[in-house]
Amino acid sequence: MMNILVTGASGYIGGKMVKALCKRDWVNMVAGTDIREPSYRHPKYTFDTRDIRQPMDDIFENRKIDTVVHTAYVLPPIHDKWLMEEINKGGTENILSASAKAGVKQILYTSSTTAYGFYPDNDEPLTEESPLRGNDDLTYAKNKREIEAIFKAFESAHPDIAVSIVRPCFVVGPGFKNPMAEHLQKKLVMMPAKTRPWQFVHEEDLINVMVLMLEKRKAGAFNVTGEGTITFPEMVKMLGNIRIPLPWPVIYPLNNLAWHLRLSFITRFPSPGMRMMVQPWIASSEKLVKETGYRFKHDSRSAFEDFVRFVKK
Repeated sequence: MMNILVTGASGYIGGKMVKALCKRDWVNMVAGTDIREPSYRHPKYTFDTRDIRQPMDDIFENRKIDTVVHTAYVLPPIHDKWLMEEINKGGTENILSASAKAGVKQILYTSSTTAYGFYPDNDEPLTEESPLRGNDDLTYAKNKREIEAIFKAFESAHPDIAVSIVRPCFVVGPGFKNPMAEHLQKKLVMMPAKTRPWQFVHEEDLINVMVLMLEKRKAGAFNVTGEGTITFPEMVKMLGNIRIPLPWPVIYPLNNLAWHLRLSFITRFPSPGMRMMVQPWIASSEKLVKETGYRFKHDSRSAFEDFVRFVKK
């Protein structure tokens, strides 16, 4: 029976993970931490309002934590890069320190395929053997790359603790809400004239994989991506909106100006984030399927279609 701590427990993935774990008979209790109070209640679930950078030793001791799911992360880009990095990296170092002191058995971290970076010479497809080159000028991707390096050093120093890392591509489903989702839902959607197809993973599949990693005490890094791709023109059309294609030399500085002026009705992410729309960035889940036997319930298209149905309701 596991006693599991979920960081970022009131967030998108963390909240869904809490609910999934509370339903498992091999889970004794779930402890959650976040700066926001959760609406979810369950006899197995206890919650502490806690910034990920604050001391955690008391939670580990009082709840007898033996397993950690680390999902706390600043997802929407913010203008204060220092604060974003302090929460993302400093928070990770804090939770790893507390985990080591407590002698937990396993830590599961939700990374991202953005850790590979967006480059014209990316492997096609990206595999777990591809280098992590998260772009320095995009804090989200840069921090994902750097945090994986922190975990690698931690794993070397603590070989008795199983370190599991999942690298999902864009996660979609009824709960999908992030700057790109908001951008696609605008009636007039500005985007680069030439874009690459995208892949998605359904939130249900990601949660299932994460639960499986814990149940099997599976260590290692694994891409988690749905089969197939879908194009940006298709996405905009499915949502019933109008695509405004602009040349790269026009849209990049325009978006950059709007970001710095905080014109959220134009953009909710800095211009370097648009590279994910124009560079090859497709990852393979072959390793996950081979080593765990997991069978995805959704491909990229059906995952996005589920999001579209939710939006149109």
